[in-house]
Amino acid sequence: MLDQNRWQPWEYQYYLIILFLLLYRNNQKQFFNYFIFLLAIIYINSGLHKISGGFLFEVWESMILKSFFGFSTTQIQSLWIHYSGLSLGIIEVLSGIGLLFYKSQKQAAITLIVMHIFILLLISPTGLNYNSIVWPWNIAMILFLYVIFIKNNDNQIVFLNLLKGYNKVIFFLIGVAPIFNFFGYWDDYLSFNLYSGNSKRLEICFPKNSNIPEYQKFLSKKSRFCKSCAVLKGNDWALKEMNVVLYPENRLFIGIIKKWKQKNPQINTTFYSYKYPYRTKDIKIYQ
Repeated sequence: MLDQNRWQPWEYQYYLIILFLLLYRNNQKQFFNYFIFLLAIIYINSGLHKISGGFLFEVWESMILKSFFGFSTTQIQSLWIHYSGLSLGIIEVLSGIGLLFYKSQKQAAITLIVMHIFILLLISPTGLNYNSIVWPWNIAMILFLYVIFIKNNDNQIVFLNLLKGYNKVIFFLIGVAPIFNFFGYWDDYLSFNLYSGNSKRLEICFPKNSNIPEYQKFLSKKSRFCKSCAVLKGNDWALKEMNVVLYPENRLFIGIIKKWKQKNPQINTTFYSYKYPYRTKDIKIYQ
């Protein structure tokens, strides 16, 4: 719990489910009330964050169209193709809302299962072979959706029960707190801001002739900022070393920067924290 880089969204979700089990172990209806509410909030927030330029450029165009489907740059320049990517976020939001209402739960669950199957094809060895730590999470989400909404299809949410007594605290944590992320006051991963292209990133730039061989296997080839230097991209480094991406918050980046300076005081290093759309105010430089 003290290692913030382990605050990955799937772990946060599982901790919440365990919390529901502990609080509502004698009340199955209330347990499913909050389980359904949590799933809906995950998809609603994840979809809202995808209705953005960051998703269009970083995920839709770069990952899906270019790397997965092999579209050319000329094809992607079509406005129709470019902006059609927004439909993925809209569909995810509408499906998340659909999970909240009994009549639309089954159709919403089927739509989301199809989405997860596509994600698995995209990031598994059949596609980009990327971020393998989330493969089982996508499989788990498919199982949740199937068992709760398709196989049984009798778990109707009772909204008033979400706000009884101490349940208000859990309702705020899940249903209200993530909204503050849009204003910069709640963490991305605790708001289920996933694969949106909008999260913060870290690049570490230092001279190519620096005598620090232990980092050579983690170096990235391309860089947004380090044109004539060696570069460690935070996510690439973290994936190779720990098989998870960096927790995308500046306070964690600052901790990494302090450790780096303690270990490599003789290396002239520049650190860039940035996010889409890469305007001056979106970039922080540490030296």
